[in-house]
Amino acid sequence: MGQEIGIAMGLSSSLRSALARIETAQPGEPLSISSQTMTEARDLAATVDALLRPAPVEAIERWLEALGVLCAASPQEADAARKVRAMALMLEFPPRCFNRASLDAAARKFKFFPSYSEVCQHLEDEARGLKRQRHDLRRVLALPVEDDIPPPRYQDLTPEQRAQFDAAMAPFRRARKEADEAPQADGRADPDRERSADE
Repeated sequence: MGQEIGIAMGLSSSLRSALARIETAQPGEPLSISSQTMTEARDLAATVDALLRPAPVEAIERWLEALGVLCAASPQEADAARKVRAMALMLEFPPRCFNRASLDAAARKFKFFPSYSEVCQHLEDEARGLKRQRHDLRRVLALPVEDDIPPPRYQDLTPEQRAQFDAAMAPFRRARKEADEAPQADGRADPDRERSADE
């Protein structure tokens, strides 16, 4: 994820870590996030989605008109107005693409008033960072929440994991076996144990 969002919105270390794990994970490697990280990613994704909503047509028209003035050999005025209006209705880029810096970059890039495809390419370059951030956040949102992950089944453990599990459980199993074999405090046998032996 770009630094733009990290600086502008202050990513927590857990969300930065989740993004880094996604980038470095091997195929098939299980990944998960905490419910707190999921909430943060969901809130941030909503903010990024809001930032990516298309700009108002009027703002786009003003930007295109200014670009037309800055470019050399503009088409005739009537034709230019129609072209600006048609483009403004079609362009669906966020407001942040139609700022002074992007206008300056476009005016330096285009000697003549650009075609629709050239304007789209220029604005795609402007919006790329934010779209990448949205893509990265959606990847985080697709991860399971570790609070919701069931514990692994014994048969799914590797031999090393089974050995560790068995070693950790050995004292509990011995204690349970001793408790099951010990007579009750009053000297009588445990009726539940006798019943299960009869069955």
